[in-house]
Amino acid sequence: MLREHLRPIDGVQYKLLRVGHLSQLKELNLEDLCRAVLLDMRIDRDDALAAIDLVGSLKKSVALLCLCRNHEQLMRYSDVLHLVDDYLLAESLVPGELSTRVTHAIRRRTKELELLQDQTMLNSLLDNIPDSIYFKDNESQFTKVNTAMATAYGKELHSMLGKTDFDLFTSEHAQAAYDDEQEIIRTGTPLVGKLEKETFEDGTVQWVNTTKLPLRNENGHIIGTMGISRNVTDLQIAQEKLAEEHNLLHTILNNLPDRIFVKDREGRYIATNQHHINFLHAKSEEAVIGTTPFDHFHKDIAERLHEEDLEVYSEGRGIYNQVEKSTDKNGQPCWFLTSKVPLISEQGENVGIVGIARDITNEKAYEEKLRNTIQILNETQLQLIEAEKLKTVGRLAAGVAHEVKNPLGVIQLGVEYLQKQIQEPPELLELMEDMKVATDKANEVIFELLDYSAPHEITMQPVNMNELLHRVLGLMRHNFNKAQIRVRDHSTDEPLFVSMDSSKMEQVLINLFLNAISVMPDGGELTIRSSTQRMQSAGSNVSSELTERFRIGDPMVIVEIEDTGHGIHEDSQDKLFEPFYTTRATGDGTGLGLSVTRSIVEMHRGLITLENCKTHEGACATLYFPTSSQENT
Repeated sequence: MLREHLRPIDGVQYKLLRVGHLSQLKELNLEDLCRAVLLDMRIDRDDALAAIDLVGSLKKSVALLCLCRNHEQLMRYSDVLHLVDDYLLAESLVPGELSTRVTHAIRRRTKELELLQDQTMLNSLLDNIPDSIYFKDNESQFTKVNTAMATAYGKELHSMLGKTDFDLFTSEHAQAAYDDEQEIIRTGTPLVGKLEKETFEDGTVQWVNTTKLPLRNENGHIIGTMGISRNVTDLQIAQEKLAEEHNLLHTILNNLPDRIFVKDREGRYIATNQHHINFLHAKSEEAVIGTTPFDHFHKDIAERLHEEDLEVYSEGRGIYNQVEKSTDKNGQPCWFLTSKVPLISEQGENVGIVGIARDITNEKAYEEKLRNTIQILNETQLQLIEAEKLKTVGRLAAGVAHEVKNPLGVIQLGVEYLQKQIQEPPELLELMEDMKVATDKANEVIFELLDYSAPHEITMQPVNMNELLHRVLGLMRHNFNKAQIRVRDHSTDEPLFVSMDSSKMEQVLINLFLNAISVMPDGGELTIRSSTQRMQSAGSNVSSELTERFRIGDPMVIVEIEDTGHGIHEDSQDKLFEPFYTTRATGDGTGLGLSVTRSIVEMHRGLITLENCKTHEGACATLYFPTSSQENT
């Protein structure tokens, strides 16, 4: 009879396999053998119940249907009907009904199996994911939570069902969460990636990143919310600590007196502090980031800075304490002490440069002031020494005047008188001439002493040094010719004005020319040069004395007097300008010429040096004077 009711449905023809006993059913692989089991409930009740348990425990993918005699018999199995997929009544069975009911049972069983698998996967996901996942109804009561959430809050899974956030957190946080969920229910708009501060009654605080979505039924109606919260407390603490460190670093950088800047490998600013922002005349840090020096400086300055940056970047070596001159926002000159070092990434790659520039404008001003003070002190010291020398020699000269000059004058007059009165013998006349030469020499020494000790009062006015040189050379022409000395005049044609007392300066030149003549007893050459140049950086000129008298960039007039004599002995180098020091024979000079010469030069704020020539035998006297601001005489 049952086979007659098995008709094809949707192109599927079912086959019926009869199993007569329960033990035979246990031996079958139902999943491979069939899609459904039709259990005839008209057998013994216990056997029927055992068969239902067996099929249910064997394969859940196999549908189970029961065949009862009538509705009355069916009701006797009402307590187990929920375990079967469908039932049929033999007395009311119609043709084709069996195939239809079997098909529906198979589909229902397949659907339930799929749902069961989905539920299993969902539960596995919920129970193994470390984030808190929860479902709530429209009243924001928990309807389901995962294991991670229950564990995080120290609760049992079942104990959280029906609870709300007000049972877990402080009212402040619970109310905020409730308001968010009600807004989602009202609008259907998800809440994505909200950072929430969860506060508990015991004072504990944790941070979570929360996403909440509306939960809809099969009809699309919102029946609650679902959410997932990830604990980001460690990340938040790290970010807060990083923000504190960034703020601390930012505060330190902006309160340092130095300009600090960081550039990438393309020379673009990627970080800076407030002092550098102000120096660039920018309104904010944003106005500087991404720019280059070409956006803030003149082209030549920007190119120089770019070349320095490239050198640091390409060679991987820093530039330290480099003095740089610039201009401030008012156009006034300013000075900076700048250092630049490579910026190294965590991978050890050179990715840019870090620079720091300290404003040393005030230090430069103090340095200049100190230089001037030292110059004044040196001049004062020289004046004090000179005054003491003059005082000493003055007393000596006064003594000579009283004790020697007057008697010497009497002797000179007596010698002159006797020369006029005595005509012979020749021996006596020769003796008288020797006496006259000796008294004249003694008188010359006395006058040199008096000249050295006398106060030096000078009258300064601009004079062309070249004209003065030519005039003195003319006066000394006879002396040069007599000594067989050839003069080479290489003085410049342009006027070289120096503020001077021309009579005193004549004395300087005459003394130097006479000194040159004395070291060339067999004749020689005397070369004169004059020029003008600017003071260069410290250490590149003649001596530290020169750098003390002149500032960098100051114009100077230079006069060189070079002879071809025997040069200066090493032992005499440091004593040349000392009073009364001479290398000549006794009675041939007083040793005051060079001392007087230097005194006069220094009165003109100049400098004199005397050293051996580098290219040939001989000595060279060099005079340095500041140029006059007026070019008229």
